[in-house]
Amino acid sequence: MNSGDARRAELRWVIGASLGVVALTFVPYLYDRMLQGASPLYGWYSWYAFNTTDNCVYLSWMRQYADGSWFHRNLFTTAAQSGHQINLFYLLLGRTAGLTGVPPVVLYHVARGCATFALLLLVWRLASMFIADLRARRCAFLMVCFSAGLGWLPGLWERGFAGPIDLWQPEAITFLSVYLFPLFAVSLALMLGVLVNLLEAERTRSLKPALWAGLWAFLLGNIHTYDVITLALVWCCCRPILVIAARRSAAGGRPDRGGLARAAVAGLPAVLSSGHMFWVFKTEAVFAQRVAVPTLTPSPVWVLAGYGLLAPLALVGVRALWRADGPEQPNSSISGVAFLSVWVVANVAAAYLPVTFQRKLLMGAHTPIALLAGAGLAWLTRRLSGRWWPLAVSAAVVLLGLTNVRFVARDRGALRYGGESVRAYMLPGERAAVEWIRRNAAPGAVVQPLPWVGIGPDGRPGFADTTVACFVPGLTGHAVDAGHWGETPDFGQAMGRWVRFVIPDTPDEWRRDLLRTSGVRYLIFSQKRAETRDDAVAGLLSASPIGSPPPYLRRVESACNEDADVWEVMGL
Repeated sequence: MNSGDARRAELRWVIGASLGVVALTFVPYLYDRMLQGASPLYGWYSWYAFNTTDNCVYLSWMRQYADGSWFHRNLFTTAAQSGHQINLFYLLLGRTAGLTGVPPVVLYHVARGCATFALLLLVWRLASMFIADLRARRCAFLMVCFSAGLGWLPGLWERGFAGPIDLWQPEAITFLSVYLFPLFAVSLALMLGVLVNLLEAERTRSLKPALWAGLWAFLLGNIHTYDVITLALVWCCCRPILVIAARRSAAGGRPDRGGLARAAVAGLPAVLSSGHMFWVFKTEAVFAQRVAVPTLTPSPVWVLAGYGLLAPLALVGVRALWRADGPEQPNSSISGVAFLSVWVVANVAAAYLPVTFQRKLLMGAHTPIALLAGAGLAWLTRRLSGRWWPLAVSAAVVLLGLTNVRFVARDRGALRYGGESVRAYMLPGERAAVEWIRRNAAPGAVVQPLPWVGIGPDGRPGFADTTVACFVPGLTGHAVDAGHWGETPDFGQAMGRWVRFVIPDTPDEWRRDLLRTSGVRYLIFSQKRAETRDDAVAGLLSASPIGSPPPYLRRVESACNEDADVWEVMGL
């Protein structure tokens, strides 16, 4: 096979494998859709999985853009806002939905699939820069696509959020990122796009790749600003390796005088877009409160466990690539090993910077450690031939991806009735009530779906399910007073007020004050079915949210059904 045929065969393989990964990420959602049709309790399926709450935030942005806005607001609070936030990715999706009539969730998943495909092609391009052997590149590619850590092990799996990061932190694992969130897939693709073009700019000493890197960095700074911090740290730590390697391989050649210009061309656009987000942070109190919600990185022990067997395999890969350096390309493999190794360390170190959003900075760390692990796997299986090599590699991929398998299986439990505080579905009547709000409520009217009440171990009532409150902003374009654990300032306290509102013996004047101060115009009450209440709750609540309805609440008969009631606030 000549070199041209070999390149075409390689391209066919990576395109086919990438499309296969994209298709695989859609299977769980299709399964959920079939499951949803098996019981009327499942009602309307959202096409979301795991962390439904954050999906609802992105849906609310798309809804605002689809309705004609050029900026988006936080619709999970009634606090005053300047409304200067813009996300170019969701602006594109929302405007497309508004112009074409395609449901936003369809575009959401189409974008996820497209971004995943682009990301995986970039993974292959990056692997080709550092790994000369075709087998090793294929192993590295598969490791990035499917590998995770040790979270699947009994004893660790049960720890949940107190365990390895591959159990609960999608940004830390490539497969989970592309399976769950188009935002993560796009952000990872932009990160790799910046790095690939920066590497190409250093190799060719050309401004053109640096210009492309600047474009991707500008978009990254707007779409997922956290990643600019990680990327800047990684590149600042890794570039000296490239400079040293270039000097050693081009001894006596012309000096590189364009490094500063390339850095400026690539970096300034990211400064501009990130600077806008920083300005919003400094001038928008609601946004600043959201950023201040702690999302901290756990102990390094759990980060290491989250990458599990990838770590020792990566050490094997370092040794294998280091020894692969040859006279025809002096120092190429050595500089590649050093680049990927420093990338891992810098990326993980970024997640311990003294900021409240630490663990979000883990995005991207999985790529270099998985590339090195793939090289290590190829070296360990180098003596296998015929069908034994693909069998061994496949077995290793399955073993290293077991957490992802269990993660996906666990997500299916989100459809079980009452399984999560924010479900991936709504009851049929809940969805109908929300649709009535979309069609009939005046623009700007505040809606508050009342939480389902549960009785805690201490015997006190609290909120057990806030599904409808979380979905209303994205499905209607209307704000709620409380609806999201992070987007709503002081969420626990805010939602707790609406629990008190529901309790029959709450003083009526207190309810009136809450309605006046929150500005709520419509209430939705959906804890009506017997299946939504245990015995303790059934003894506490009546058929309506507050017992005998007072004169300032009017039951909207045309919007009510067996699952949900809509109440309009009158005359306050």
